[in-house]
Amino acid sequence: MQDISVYFRALSDRKRLSILQYLALHEHVPVTELGEKLRLSQPLISWHLRILRRAGVVKTRRTGRQVLCSLNRPALARYQKRIEELFGLEGPNVESADERQEPSLEPASQSL
Repeated sequence: MQDISVYFRALSDRKRLSILQYLALHEHVPVTELGEKLRLSQPLISWHLRILRRAGVVKTRRTGRQVLCSLNRPALARYQKRIEELFGLEGPNVESADERQEPSLEPASQSL
């Protein structure tokens, strides 16, 4: 359960979600480019990347003086599977999106 809470904490910030979205569209991104494209300072990018690395959803590697970031897709898939198991979101008892009924905004009728 601890790993899931670390994962959700990593995803709980809009800036970190923006970082993940950018990395999902680009293979290996230098930290400096990430900061420029997302308009975040170097210290702020480093802070958010540290949290994402601890959760395991971002990988970094040093190439000379540059640090390259990439999305850890296998880790994201493992988290997704774990969440599905934890909340019972897989198997024959799970309704598909087509089968779900949207909740009505109409007040419930009261019968006396």
